[in-house]
Amino acid sequence: MASKDVELGRQAAEVADRVVSEMRSADSVLRAAGLGDLPDHAINGGMLLSALPQDVLNLAQVRQMTTLGATWRLWRRAKNVYAIHPDMASELWSYSVGQLPGELFRNLRHPNPAVVFAQPPVITLTAGGHGRLLAIFFCGRLSGDRLLCLTTDGRMGEIAVIAIAEPLAEDGTTLPPPAGARVAPLEYIHCTIPVEAGTRFTAGDLAGRLARKAGLDEPTDGHRDVVTRVLQIAVYLCSSKAEISLPPAPRSKAAKRGRQRKPRETFLRVGWRLGPQLKAARVRAQEARRSGRHAAAGTSGRRQYPHQRGGHQKTVWKGPGRTIADSALVAPYWVSQDLLDGAGAAPDGIVRPVR
Repeated sequence: MASKDVELGRQAAEVADRVVSEMRSADSVLRAAGLGDLPDHAINGGMLLSALPQDVLNLAQVRQMTTLGATWRLWRRAKNVYAIHPDMASELWSYSVGQLPGELFRNLRHPNPAVVFAQPPVITLTAGGHGRLLAIFFCGRLSGDRLLCLTTDGRMGEIAVIAIAEPLAEDGTTLPPPAGARVAPLEYIHCTIPVEAGTRFTAGDLAGRLARKAGLDEPTDGHRDVVTRVLQIAVYLCSSKAEISLPPAPRSKAAKRGRQRKPRETFLRVGWRLGPQLKAARVRAQEARRSGRHAAAGTSGRRQYPHQRGGHQKTVWKGPGRTIADSALVAPYWVSQDLLDGAGAAPDGIVRPVR
């Protein structure tokens, strides 16, 4: 188990290094073009861009790189990286989130975290095709002037999200890099999560907003997929019960007295204990259904039809007057599993729940 965790940690660190390097390179390109002040303007305010260097960058590229550069500059203030265990990510993908209150998303424990996946899942991209979801960056944005900020800023009106994906070819392989490049370019998908008190929304609402920004009347499968996955992760991270912990301290001779290591990012593990437990529980439930294991007979009265209730994340309210939003993870569980016969079927006389 320890060796597997070490390998997963190494994979997550490699993904983190790659996406952070890409964000930093956007900032470097702006500096090289004489536009290095733009990311600071996106954070602190400043004059608008009136002209572009000829034959260097177009307006769309400048806007993209300004957002990436500003997000990277805010992220590096704390350098928080959340590495989600693959089993935890798989479980969260299967959990519904329902209608959500905006104030829930003020509960992120660490400012401006970057979520990375040791084993990136394949998602549907907003422009079509598929890609591997490498990381998700969360950054605050002020309500009025739309400036970027830390997610701990009380003036924050929404969270600006950047989902970073590696596009795949039709056969599922990685795209070849263009001429003169070492790797294929990544795809950046931008969406926002409202955090104002009293705001209520669903994944469908945010997918529709994302589609309208792209000039579409209805969201594509890619819009729905990306937004749903972002919310599934964000809702869990905003739970007071979320399992977020530091990895064990490495045993290294570099820690000897007088030898200081260069400070790196704060690398936090998400679901490294709970994820495998949830997966094991799901496997046991599936095996029990296939084998038809059930308790001894003798139960009387009418019972609900055996079925498995799906896992979901729900909003709970606590505090004085129940005004503080929190989220709770409800794992899948069986109802009346003991009534299944040897073939995995339910006997007569069972109340089937009305759909």
